[in-house]
Amino acid sequence: MDWTGSYSSSFRVSRVDPRTWEPCGDVANVDEIEVNRDGSDDTPMLETATIKVTGDPADPFEPGWLRITMDAVQDGSAESVAIATLWFDSSRGRYDRGYRDDELDGKSVLWQASGDVKVGDGAWAPKGVNGARWCADALAALVDAPVHVDGDGFELAESIVFDLDSSVLAAVWAVLGPNGWMLEIDGRGEIHVREKPTDAALVLDRAGSCILMPGVDYGDGTLTYSREWEPGVVPFSLVRASLPQHGMDGMFEVVSQTLACGKGVTVEETVKAVDDAL
Repeated sequence: MDWTGSYSSSFRVSRVDPRTWEPCGDVANVDEIEVNRDGSDDTPMLETATIKVTGDPADPFEPGWLRITMDAVQDGSAESVAIATLWFDSSRGRYDRGYRDDELDGKSVLWQASGDVKVGDGAWAPKGVNGARWCADALAALVDAPVHVDGDGFELAESIVFDLDSSVLAAVWAVLGPNGWMLEIDGRGEIHVREKPTDAALVLDRAGSCILMPGVDYGDGTLTYSREWEPGVVPFSLVRASLPQHGMDGMFEVVSQTLACGKGVTVEETVKAVDDAL
């Protein structure tokens, strides 16, 4: 599928069985879908989302894992791509002329290791362990989503002792971040412990530009722009841009994204320069 070309699309929202992590039935009457991703230090869970659903008040929404999937068709060829998988509940709802109108809030697959889930007294990551594997094991003990280590991992050079009130997720980031590693959540909601990328996941240039709205320069090394969706571009991904007419020239790191699902996926993206790009 050439995601920079023209294609038709529709979206499905499916329930996910936490035991198999596979779809087990679709959610009807979905009106709007928005996914937010953020790799900032103050958003360790990386993802949130909102889905608007209408329906019969006698059939209220049951909280659970939901997967958002795009079904695309291009030149007679079809492809289905998972966009995001999160935990949803119905925190805001209203009734209008006999119909239920729910706004479902989605929480990242990492939420089960955050907040009040503490590492406990005396918890530490000892010197010499494989830091990536230690993090993966800590997460896998708590979350429903599958957890993978991409690559061989790294040896922890020094022991890390965690604060008593640190969440397990905060402890994981304390091990990964200083060692150049990260967490990535794919569209199926599977968690990847991986090294931060050094190659561009997306190239923006005159030949293959998918820019919908030119960048806005905030003057602090960050830019925000809108573009068409391409798979595999998430927080911490690198974007190589050669669009001086849009104020973008050099290598950038993705900071945050808002994905609006409608006619395809429109991405509003904020990036920061990682070299003398601005």
